[in-house]
Amino acid sequence: MLIIFSVITLYTLIWTTNEFERQEQLRDAPLPPGAVPFWSALDHQNIYDLYAPSASKEPKQSSNITRQRIEELFQLIRNARTDQTHSVSIKKLYPIDPGWNFQKLIDERVAREKEDENKKDSDAHDEANDSNTNSTKTTPINSLPDLTTIEKTVNEYDKIQLRHYIHQLLHKWKKEHENDKIVTIADLMHDEILQEEPSRLNTSWYACMTKATNLRVYDPHSMELKRLLNHLQNGEVIEASEMSQGTQIKIILDLPDGFEALFKPYRVPRNYQTLPDHFYFSDVERHHAEIAAFHVDRILGFYRVPPVIGRLVDITRDIRETATEELAKTFFTSPANNTCFRGHCSYYCDTSHAVCGKPGNRLEGSVQVLLPRPPEIDWDKITHPYRRSYSAVRKAKWESDENYCYDHVFLDEEFHSRLLLDMMDLSAYDFLIGNMDRHHMMRIGSFGANTALIHLDNGRSFGRYDHDELTILAPIRQCCLFRYSTFARLHRVYRQGLSTLVTRSLENGEKLQKILIDEHVAALDRRLEILFDHLHVCIKTHTVKGVMVDDGID
Repeated sequence: MLIIFSVITLYTLIWTTNEFERQEQLRDAPLPPGAVPFWSALDHQNIYDLYAPSASKEPKQSSNITRQRIEELFQLIRNARTDQTHSVSIKKLYPIDPGWNFQKLIDERVAREKEDENKKDSDAHDEANDSNTNSTKTTPINSLPDLTTIEKTVNEYDKIQLRHYIHQLLHKWKKEHENDKIVTIADLMHDEILQEEPSRLNTSWYACMTKATNLRVYDPHSMELKRLLNHLQNGEVIEASEMSQGTQIKIILDLPDGFEALFKPYRVPRNYQTLPDHFYFSDVERHHAEIAAFHVDRILGFYRVPPVIGRLVDITRDIRETATEELAKTFFTSPANNTCFRGHCSYYCDTSHAVCGKPGNRLEGSVQVLLPRPPEIDWDKITHPYRRSYSAVRKAKWESDENYCYDHVFLDEEFHSRLLLDMMDLSAYDFLIGNMDRHHMMRIGSFGANTALIHLDNGRSFGRYDHDELTILAPIRQCCLFRYSTFARLHRVYRQGLSTLVTRSLENGEKLQKILIDEHVAALDRRLEILFDHLHVCIKTHTVKGVMVDDGID
């Protein structure tokens, strides 16, 4: 009996201990969905993601440059600019070997390309012949074609000569255009308007066009800009129609006094981040990104983004009741009793991606002034040499060839002008706002050759704040050319705090609240330091005079 009692006692003790341990292990385990109280469930982790690692909010890149080094870099660049202004001859600063010739370099490249084409045709012919033979013999290893392709690039000697040649051309461009008269859109259109519709000369629209020049789209200190933004934000909608091109729906609003504006509706909340597995070309356009991009452009002193502001519209009164017949057909009422429309476009124009009032008829969006279009004004649409492939499986040439700038961009005579440095400005701007979707560059061709790029279509910027896309800086990294004036402005806003300046700007005049969340604002400062770091590397490689260009453009 004693033995039996001892065994039962021992078993009970072991069972109780195991039960306590099991309860201890389950104490911190997540409750099943049905066991979570309603209010607690609002903050509860998804039951299927319990064991998934939490997403890191830390950026994947950061700069290696310090504030002190940035200040030293600024002093170095400023002193070099002063020395360069007292230089006797640009040809002494950037000497070219008498035996080197740009046209000869072009001819050699054309000859190599023809040789490569002939070789490809020959290889294709040989493969066709081989496929027609039924021989079972094994081909000797030493007769197999070489599967490694050697990229024929500009050699180091030609690189140096080519850089000096580009510097001389940019200096020549400066001399030819430094006394050019500033031309406005109003100047271009005055005679035609006077003849066909003289009443337009007395409109607020025409007054704004007197401030849009070949060098900038708006004057940041003018009363016309304040009136324009107020007009975009509060003007009565006369007609709403769809913009014909584009992958996502955009609405053209006809406003009083001759204005046309582009309305991009709310799509995602402010804290939405582009999913890591989504490509840039499938990303959704964000109205708050358009607004923030304009403010960043203004802070940086480019003034190349047509003015844009946030607006809260009544989707029924402002859009449905003023819609063209084609747009009106796409309106419907959702199961939640909200007014919606889907429009017509390449991708996000179906009922599952419809634009709806939230709630009821309220809809916020960005409203951007539309500049005159053909046939009133001619535009140049330039394919960006650093355009992405827009393919899920194929990369662009520049992504795998670090000599791409020497092999292609420097050899293209279209870039032997201010366009080259405008592209560098655009690269810096796009990197700061995180815009990967820059497939073309736009400028007003009616102004002639001396006209700045206009930074249009920034809706896919500010997609991620935890990642800095360094490939956007490829033009700067590979070409290593940059404007003195742009660097000076970037340094000034760095000292004042780019994030602070942008935050203040967004709080001034915007009715929509919290355009950028804090993480996106902080990313601006981080990316600016990364940009300085890239310029620092360029200068260590090519010296200040080899990188910085004073082309007389502020």
